[in-house]
Amino acid sequence: MKTTSTWVLLLSLLSLTVTARPQPRDEKPPVCIIGAGPSGLSAAGKLEEKGIKAMIFDKQEEVGGKCQAWYDEQGIFHPLGAAFFSNATYTETLKILNTTNVKSEPFALAGAREMYRYNYTSAAIEANPSVIPQFLAQVGAEIPRYISLWNERFGPYSVPGYKNGTPDEFTVSGSQWFRENNFTALPIVMVNPIALYGYGDINIVPALYILQYFTPDILTAFIGLHEVYYMDFHKMFVEYTASRLCNTPIKKSAEVRCIDRSGENPVIKYTDGKSTEWRKQECDSIIFAFPPNIENLERAGLDITEEEQAVFGNVSTIQYYSSAVEFNLPFGVSYIANSSSPELPPPNDGEPVAVLRLDERSNVSVAWSWGPYEFQTEDAARRLLIESMSGINKDPRNATEKPEPVTDGDVKAFRKWDYFPHFDSQPLKDGAYDKFNRLQGHKKSYWASGLNGMELVEWAVRGAQDVVDCYYTASAPVAPYPTGTCSGVQPSGTGYPTNPTSPPEFTGAASALSAGGYVAGVGALAALFL
Repeated sequence: MKTTSTWVLLLSLLSLTVTARPQPRDEKPPVCIIGAGPSGLSAAGKLEEKGIKAMIFDKQEEVGGKCQAWYDEQGIFHPLGAAFFSNATYTETLKILNTTNVKSEPFALAGAREMYRYNYTSAAIEANPSVIPQFLAQVGAEIPRYISLWNERFGPYSVPGYKNGTPDEFTVSGSQWFRENNFTALPIVMVNPIALYGYGDINIVPALYILQYFTPDILTAFIGLHEVYYMDFHKMFVEYTASRLCNTPIKKSAEVRCIDRSGENPVIKYTDGKSTEWRKQECDSIIFAFPPNIENLERAGLDITEEEQAVFGNVSTIQYYSSAVEFNLPFGVSYIANSSSPELPPPNDGEPVAVLRLDERSNVSVAWSWGPYEFQTEDAARRLLIESMSGINKDPRNATEKPEPVTDGDVKAFRKWDYFPHFDSQPLKDGAYDKFNRLQGHKKSYWASGLNGMELVEWAVRGAQDVVDCYYTASAPVAPYPTGTCSGVQPSGTGYPTNPTSPPEFTGAASALSAGGYVAGVGALAALFL
């Protein structure tokens, strides 16, 4: 009996010894991803597929980056970020959507709403004017030619990171490119979709991004040849994270404040929102999945090199705001801010440039505001939102109805975004993307955001996947400038043609236009926008 007790005691001690033994240090720390938006989450998903450990840090309370939403008491979502997608262009986004239970519904970008303009300083309201038949005919004639030029001349360069180069013809402003290619109606048609969606002024923004945005598929959706789909992008990324990133820790409300790359491995220091104490994480490498302008990099405490300063010092962003507001706008009616000329967008003073009620069951509308190029505080833009919407808080179809003041309590959500990271014309001419791509892997740092292609969910996803596919193997990041898909070859299944001269969906769109089936859609587009 005594012997048995002794053995039990020894086994217990051995068990305790094994349990208490410290775990061996992992051979490699995780890849640290800063940003839990479409880029960061997509990068993490690709890393998990390769069996590479990662850890995500994001200063927001929710994943999704700019894909956020406000939910009312009925659970109806009101998008504060992305809201629409098209099957032919958003192929990688569709793969993410198909891993979730999120539903989408058809949405017409053209012809489904009564559109009114408003002057944000005087609150004057007027219906969008009708468009003369000659202009409609000109638009219809230009679209097939645009599709052909897009496929032949731009399509080969439409790859993540613009690794096939950025020819000079695409570094000029969008409006200049259209003029040089003898388009007169299309640049007028595109003024509002570009500005109201947060991409600035077609007279300033390089054609590279205008053409990246207006794929033939997206353009034909805008003129009403086919519908797009409306869905809750925030919910999609929440569900994707829960089901596909099971092995990737995500530190939310985590503000990265110091990044030290002086040692063998990068080290980041961050606060987690629960205390002011700084926490530390060693990283195998870092993927920067947020707009990499100098202000954001300095805020993250990055030890910026001269090479990084030379590239990211030229990154511009747009001050863009989104809000959900209780508002007396009938369903099927929309507002856009007035402009002084059809060739110019509305003023970028921070006022709402578009207001749309997206769900008939709710009296909450979504408003998008475009801020000035110089810094504007969030409070100033919020005040301007309330003042502007107070002057038009009514049914615009009733000229005698008086508007009701909008109160601060009517503003259910208001967000400011550093939107659309991009290079302006001169940096593009000077080879900005070649310099940017050469930075990949420099000091174990990788860059994945809308800058890699365009500030669209689809391009954020593609850019991040490209970074992981190009620079990471199952064991370690590979050297900068690898071969294969990183050389600029378009991967299959991207929604763009392998042979860019004959894409079936785009050729079909051109045929439909030439057959004269465009008039109603073009009329709605030309009156524009929502």
